[in-house]
Amino acid sequence: MAVAPRLPIGQRVRSRRQELGLTQSGLAKSVGISGSYLNLIENDKRPIGGALQKRIAHRLGIDITSLTGERDAGLIQDLMEVSAALGLTDLDEQGAVRLVARDPRWADAFRALHRRYQDATETAVALSDRLSQDPKLVEMTHAVLSEITAIKSFAAIMRDGRGVGPDEADRFLEIIANQSELLGTHARTMIALLEGGPDAPSPATPRNEVDDFIIYRGNHFPVLEAAADRVGQRIERFSEDDDRGLRDALVEGWGVEIVREQIAPGQGDRTAREGAGSPDAAESNLFLDRAWPAATRRFRMARRLMALECRDIIEEQIVGARLSSEEARDMVRRALANYAAGALLGPYNRFLEAAERYRYDIDRLSFEFGMSFEQTAHRLVTLRREGSEGVPFAFLRADPAGNVSKPFGTPGLRMPRLGGACPLWVIYAAFSSPDQTLAQMAVMPQGERYLFVARRLAKRTDAYGAPRTVFSVMLGCDAVYADRVVYGDGFGSGSASVETPAGFSCSSCPRAACGQRASPFILG
Repeated sequence: MAVAPRLPIGQRVRSRRQELGLTQSGLAKSVGISGSYLNLIENDKRPIGGALQKRIAHRLGIDITSLTGERDAGLIQDLMEVSAALGLTDLDEQGAVRLVARDPRWADAFRALHRRYQDATETAVALSDRLSQDPKLVEMTHAVLSEITAIKSFAAIMRDGRGVGPDEADRFLEIIANQSELLGTHARTMIALLEGGPDAPSPATPRNEVDDFIIYRGNHFPVLEAAADRVGQRIERFSEDDDRGLRDALVEGWGVEIVREQIAPGQGDRTAREGAGSPDAAESNLFLDRAWPAATRRFRMARRLMALECRDIIEEQIVGARLSSEEARDMVRRALANYAAGALLGPYNRFLEAAERYRYDIDRLSFEFGMSFEQTAHRLVTLRREGSEGVPFAFLRADPAGNVSKPFGTPGLRMPRLGGACPLWVIYAAFSSPDQTLAQMAVMPQGERYLFVARRLAKRTDAYGAPRTVFSVMLGCDAVYADRVVYGDGFGSGSASVETPAGFSCSSCPRAACGQRASPFILG
């Protein structure tokens, strides 16, 4: 089992108490414990939890998550990945722990600064590619250089002044003025091409902000769960073969016209208008391609319905969130509408009961609730209701180039966010095994063992010859939960022959003999 870094929560309690001007005995009395016991807590010699944790958080006026360490573990992992990316090999994990414990806002700011640096680097690379490959920009670049050379030459002649009469000086000044005007015109044209071209680079920050928003809240939104229960009880129950309840709720309740049609080849997904921004919104039509799988059509209906039903709730979740752009806010609206749709299709109590009964068999759950493999995997990750939790799964999605997305970790098992995962993880092996669910028991360098489950998924194409959209999705959990999960049955022997020595990423892995190593161990 992974040993997460011990967070000095007591230091945070002491710092906050001192900020408020409270004495140790005063705080202890107000939360119902002795001063000596609080002293042990503040010196990190006693953990806190349960009701005491809630009382201390309430008395200090802080979020209870500040005392649980759930958010902090992910932030520490991100700081270590940042230090590895920057080559700062002399920074150790305890330093990150102290920074996060002292003031997580500064640690978060450092992480955000690194992301801005990444965005700037990616933008510079994209601009460099455009400058070297776009024929219009290449032509403009040569024109700008020619004009600069001409201006420089005539300016040098004017500066020297020898043998230049008044008429020639006027002519040279006119040439310099004309060349300067051309230079400005070409510069403005280049800027317009770079800003407005179809391939102009866009920053990745909104996606990172959305990931932070979801991870900060543990990928569990009780208000959306409650709303989904209310909507599910109100509408006629729908099943895998009968979507009348969803359809009637949209058509009769909200006046949405459902248009079932075959999307013309080359036109792509007409619902991309929804996917790009808020999915509720404004459109009175909901287009459903007849060629889509039933699970996709059902999910689109559920998403539109919950976006309409939960519009105010979703906006309340966004208020106060640190989202720097309307693009990021739209992406959060879409993510929350997707979450609510999953909660409607898989009601919490019934879904959790079935998950335990089927031992988290994703295919059986998908069949029972009429959901796709990925939709079911997403729903499993959200089962974090206090007092009624499912197996704590991490989630990751990757494309064939190794780019990762939708990272959601658990304490001890952090999903990579600032680089690639270990190439030995089964999420990559799944690309060579279409339509098969693969399981893996990964053993990390310090002996931590994790059960990974992955599958390759492909979306249909618009027409013959069009490239397919392919991803691999993976769930992971600590090996201590393997006996509750059907995919862990093949690893019960504990034999090394059925386990895979792996790591989290190359930069953090000391396995010197690994044939898949892509970068050196940062401490090696």
